[in-house]
Amino acid sequence: MKVLSLLNGYFCRLHVMKIKKLSSILLMLATIIIACSRKTVATHGVVVSESREATAPETPKPSLDNTGVNLVAAGKNVYEIKCTKCHGAKATDVYTSERWDGILKMMVPKARLTDSETEQVTAYVKANAKK
Repeated sequence: MKVLSLLNGYFCRLHVMKIKKLSSILLMLATIIIACSRKTVATHGVVVSESREATAPETPKPSLDNTGVNLVAAGKNVYEIKCTKCHGAKATDVYTSERWDGILKMMVPKARLTDSETEQVTAYVKANAKK
């Protein structure tokens, strides 16, 4: 009888240890999933449609003059609104124009920029790029 009591206690402790281990593993897995999931950040002027999907308004297309000043100004606006949502604003004069090409190629899809916004941001960062 005493042996059965000891075995029962042993299996009880073993069961509790397995539950603790499984709980720890599930907690770590949940933490990893949450940490690796896509983050959403609201921007100023977010428009909510009937389907309750939030979409940021497209930056209006400026009229262009011969110097492209309006394109650069619009690019600065897009850069300040959309490119600083996930990270702080990077100084544009730190990188060369060629380096900005690589950065933009990687970041434009992540920021979900439209073609016109991409053109504007490209004009802005290249106008201010390290010479």
